[in-house]
Amino acid sequence: MKLSEAIDAGDLLAVARHYVAAGLSVIPVHADGSKAPKLPAWTRYGDALPTQAELVEWFGRGARGGVGVPGGPASGNLSVLDFETADVWAEWLAGLTVEQRAHADACPLARTPGGGAHLYVRLDLPTRGVTLAERPNGTDDKGRARVKTLIETRAHGEQVLAPGCPVECHPLKLPYRWERAAWVDGGPNHVVPIEVWADWIDSAAALTQVQRKREERKPDTRPRGSASADDPGTDFSRRGTWAETGLFGAGWELVRDYGDDRGTVRRPGKAEGISGTVGVVSSSEKGWPLFHCFTSNGAPFDVGANYDRFGTYARLEHGGDFKAAARALREKGYGKQDRPEPAIVWTKTSESAAAEGAGRGFKWSSELAAPAKAEDWIWEGYLPRGAVTLLSALWKVGKTTLLSHLLKSCGAGCEFLGKTLKASKVLYVSEEGERHWVRRRDALALSDNVGFYLQPFATRPAQAGWIAFVDQLKVDVETHGFDLVVFDTLAKLWPVQEENDAGAVDAALMPLWKVTKAGAGVLLIHHLRKSGGQEYTGSRGSGALSAFPDILIELTRFDADDQKSKKRVLRAKGRYEETPDELVIELVNGEYVAVPDLPTAGSGDGVDTPIIGFTGTPHEDRQVGHVEDEESAVVQVLREHPDVWLQVDDIRGGLRAIKCGIRDSDVSTHLSSLYFRRQVVMRGLLRSRTTPREFALASRAAPGSQAAGDNRQETTESNLSPAQSLLPTETQGWHETDADEGGA
Repeated sequence: MKLSEAIDAGDLLAVARHYVAAGLSVIPVHADGSKAPKLPAWTRYGDALPTQAELVEWFGRGARGGVGVPGGPASGNLSVLDFETADVWAEWLAGLTVEQRAHADACPLARTPGGGAHLYVRLDLPTRGVTLAERPNGTDDKGRARVKTLIETRAHGEQVLAPGCPVECHPLKLPYRWERAAWVDGGPNHVVPIEVWADWIDSAAALTQVQRKREERKPDTRPRGSASADDPGTDFSRRGTWAETGLFGAGWELVRDYGDDRGTVRRPGKAEGISGTVGVVSSSEKGWPLFHCFTSNGAPFDVGANYDRFGTYARLEHGGDFKAAARALREKGYGKQDRPEPAIVWTKTSESAAAEGAGRGFKWSSELAAPAKAEDWIWEGYLPRGAVTLLSALWKVGKTTLLSHLLKSCGAGCEFLGKTLKASKVLYVSEEGERHWVRRRDALALSDNVGFYLQPFATRPAQAGWIAFVDQLKVDVETHGFDLVVFDTLAKLWPVQEENDAGAVDAALMPLWKVTKAGAGVLLIHHLRKSGGQEYTGSRGSGALSAFPDILIELTRFDADDQKSKKRVLRAKGRYEETPDELVIELVNGEYVAVPDLPTAGSGDGVDTPIIGFTGTPHEDRQVGHVEDEESAVVQVLREHPDVWLQVDDIRGGLRAIKCGIRDSDVSTHLSSLYFRRQVVMRGLLRSRTTPREFALASRAAPGSQAAGDNRQETTESNLSPAQSLLPTETQGWHETDADEGGA
């Protein structure tokens, strides 16, 4: 089957295989107009092609979704020039020279649903995406000017939707189509020279209708070498700036600034044109930015060569003497620093004044004391006094919203998410500025039970500065009676530069014991890894971070596929029996509420337990006729596959196969309803890769029949249905039903 035939037939798996055969990496994307990838850790496919098994999993078995193509090395150092409209594409194309146009004509060209264009470009080295041209787009509700992107590049770490995606993938409900497939469909491969690429993006940037003010270059005040074990050259190539290399001091001029220390440059003595790029392309092996020279008059640099920051600095400032350059960089603070070991300070556990205790630093077992149980908790199960809690979540999941409501509830004390929350004073250390917190204070009517340190560090603190700050927090706790100290987010506040450095992580966390010994609880806010992790190992960085706290909490979406859902799941594990394993919460009318747990077999909960319906109302308020039809369709899909456990996506695919128009977001609701009535059984966990949540019929009974609900009898091996014969025993950790075999 040809690529065009696969696209016309809507065969996603065949389309994806064609792209991989052409050297393009692919990922699955949602078919809901969001253009969002389905995979939480999809960026790794910018560096490695997916396997055939992954292609079948993502695009086979009637999967619903589209095909995304990541930029980067896996796709041949792909970078896509993205033009918003047909007019701006035509204007850019008309401005190319004959040679530049010949290179463009050799690249694949896709037309977007909005009439724009995607030019697929392969380069010798990877590059990162950048916004090149913008236009005014009115004002927001506060009168501030808004802009819309006209031209941008989508490169390493980004993705574009490819032809073959169903029309539902784009908000306009129109397809992407190939105008020129070129090497994507068997044509000769074409790699665009970096010099031509630089001219292209410079021409695109010249079409902008919005002139952004170039930020003045500031001296680099970041702490040097405080957590780097690299040699000085490696550290400088990773963390230095092009200004520090001496390039601009040697007469090179920054022609166009793309931000983030990237741009095009012009050699000394040249009045116009471009002589090279800085930071536009990166090292394939190391990932750090490169200076690419494409002039023969750029001595001491060779035409067509690439130089990292250290190589540039050594040539310009030390005449190519790399050892001298490394020594100079070490003096500037780059690389591992040889510093004297600090004196070890430890705290005596015993303060006994008795003669027997003189000079003793430890306590005997009989001397240990704990506060009364009633004083142990700030927020029952989650925030204990004198202990550390770590709350981790992905970006934009709702950490700040949850914490803001927690602060509000701390004012008077109440029941928060079904758990007792005492009236508490909170000291909040935030990475955000005052403007954001003024808005939240006014919206939530926060009182003076909350104190703030807002952006306490201008740069990442050194270890000594961090310890001094924690000492001040200890004084604040003792002086003002704070019950809880919050760090939001930890990664922007602590001195750790390399989160995978277990030693640096421990060194930053251990001073927090001063705060807990002063009587306050500590809440650390952190990010989960995109790839997640089992057994509470999902927090980004070294495992030392997850090992330190007394309680670990992970905040995730209830349904990862439903980005609009306001349900979240709090999973927790700790040293206290009061800590619940899992709590489902939902944002209802601006307030977070706890959602009752699903009943388990043997729990004593009957089939009449109220549930949340598809409109968020109790079961008795639902549209019964419509819901029964949809639930019947779900049961039909399960009945057609009696010998396998089905995941939600499998069931959605089966519903599409029988042309049942149930909204994806409603499938989970119907499964919950059927589970409550004990017509389906389930096993596994939400958002788990190793033991995902799966469903099977509990019996042959159809929805609404009496067999599954009223005529229950004890389940034995002799009366198991085909689906039940595959089910594990109760001791294997899932919820078993006692439904009868009888029925249809």
